[in-house]
Amino acid sequence: MKRPLLGQKVAVLVANGFCEKDLTFTQKMMMNEGATLRIISMDQGLVNSWNDDPGQEGWGLNFAADQVLSKALAIDYDMLIVPGGRRSVEKLELTGHARRFIGGFIDSNKPVAIYDKALELLLFSERAEGLIVAGPVSFRERAEKHGARWSEGSYSISGSVITGLSNGETRENYAFVVSEFFVAQLLGEENSEKTEEKLPESVAA
Repeated sequence: MKRPLLGQKVAVLVANGFCEKDLTFTQKMMMNEGATLRIISMDQGLVNSWNDDPGQEGWGLNFAADQVLSKALAIDYDMLIVPGGRRSVEKLELTGHARRFIGGFIDSNKPVAIYDKALELLLFSERAEGLIVAGPVSFRERAEKHGARWSEGSYSISGSVITGLSNGETRENYAFVVSEFFVAQLLGEENSEKTEEKLPESVAA
């Protein structure tokens, strides 16, 4: 079985309240490709996710943080995932370390995957200018003010950055697209300035 991401270290930037399924759906697919995921959090110890399943909303699983954000460096990782989750995003906006960490990946042209409301952190990092981005439509005006171009698609690939919607209807497919994007980036395939109007209707098991 080919595992094209074998040996790749993927940072997952989170704070308490990040979207649990953004991580678990992607984690499964990335691990199948051979990648190693490391959770980067504002605090040491456990970080608590948020379950956004309709009718079951509330705090979800706890995940062990592998490294505290204040000491984490983009140079030590190959790729970055930033799950959504309003509570997580709001906490990460309180520290300049989030801006530094995200910016380190983008400035080095390392692959970055932004999920749903985490688009706010891309804007916060001041690295959105010139990118084509997708996500919750409520972010459109602010994204454009930051110099980004808006895509009406479910996701957008712009250079080394992928952004997109991740909710109950799109999450599994977006996780699949992110996994494929990381593989393509590693293999040097051309993804620059590519946008998609909708996600695949199904994904391989």
